[in-house]
Amino acid sequence: MKASFTEAMQRSLLTRGLVFLMALTCGFTVANVYINQTLLVSMAHTFRTTEVQIGLVATLVQIGYALGNLFLVPLGDRVERRRLILALLGLVSLALALAAMAPSASWLIAAHLLIGATTVVPQIVFPWAAELADVRQRGNVLGKVAIGLICGIFGARLLSGIVDAQFGWRAMYWISLACMLLLIGWVRWKFPRSKPSAALTYGALLRSLGPLFLKESVLRQACLSQGMVFGAFSVFWTTLAFLLKSPTYSLGSEFVGIVGLIGFGGVFASPLVGRIIDRKGARFANLLCLLVVAASFLLLAISGNRLPVLLLGAFLLTVGTQANQVACQARIFALSAEARSRLNGLYMVSTFLGGAAGSYLGVLAWSHGQWSMVCLTGALMAAASFGGLAGRRRNQADGARAAEEKSGTR
Repeated sequence: MKASFTEAMQRSLLTRGLVFLMALTCGFTVANVYINQTLLVSMAHTFRTTEVQIGLVATLVQIGYALGNLFLVPLGDRVERRRLILALLGLVSLALALAAMAPSASWLIAAHLLIGATTVVPQIVFPWAAELADVRQRGNVLGKVAIGLICGIFGARLLSGIVDAQFGWRAMYWISLACMLLLIGWVRWKFPRSKPSAALTYGALLRSLGPLFLKESVLRQACLSQGMVFGAFSVFWTTLAFLLKSPTYSLGSEFVGIVGLIGFGGVFASPLVGRIIDRKGARFANLLCLLVVAASFLLLAISGNRLPVLLLGAFLLTVGTQANQVACQARIFALSAEARSRLNGLYMVSTFLGGAAGSYLGVLAWSHGQWSMVCLTGALMAAASFGGLAGRRRNQADGARAAEEKSGTR
């Protein structure tokens, strides 16, 4: 009775205003991982380096994000979350300043490793939102929070392209730093305090990750699914600036951000997939998303040299990737209320390792076969993502959904 009362009190904190602030926090912080993708060509010119070498900026920021998910996100199960979020925002502010002042490409690459490792705030927020939401509305709540994530990803590309064209790439990092400082004040003022769900030491938390990964087949499936999808997503967006500046299009960096506007279609997809999850199950939504991603690369491979087709392919890829993340997270958050941060940390490690691989392979593919090789690489990663649906279903609805209904309380 006492536990049920405590959970009911926690869920009463999830007002529309808090959901909006959670979405806003996710958007502003995740943007730090993506602003570099529009700026790579300008960075290469500044430091007189090659496309492959400067591509390490995009690769290292995602490796850093994976490391942050592995070593920092699990702390959400034992540390008061508002305090953890504020600490991370302070660290990412420092990392952004280091990137803005970078005197060399090596310095810039190292700064992006730190940026990635400390910009894991959304992966603290998502399990918290899932914990506060009613089990019957969890997909809907996650879809709304994901709106902020999508706006951050594509707003970063749009703004960074414009800022780069007008003021240079360094200015974008100073702007991001200012946003982080403003966010620190807002989070401190408006976020409630959380109650840790695990009493484990930090060492015990990390030691529990391996057994947790081996135990949960649904987690492994979600890791493979979104890891490969996000890898394919990174293949496209990391090389888009190279394509648009090539003789095929001959467009500036600001147009990369404008193309990124098409990605705001994901704003509408996330709440929709949230409702599909609540009605049909997360596994069904997972399959739909993967089909959309596969279709996007088919279009890009056939007619990516035509702008309308490029825009359509970018739209489908973005919608499929972002919606698939919501579907996969709904599956894993159903597995254990006490280990949601650790589950999400493991999931995001796999996601961003896939993204880092996609960024590196995308630049490599461009250097060897340009757009046709990029499309082939992305298509192969998209095909591999269907392995995330392997395994037997536990019941007619969804294995993860059944586990949630078994362990969840209202």
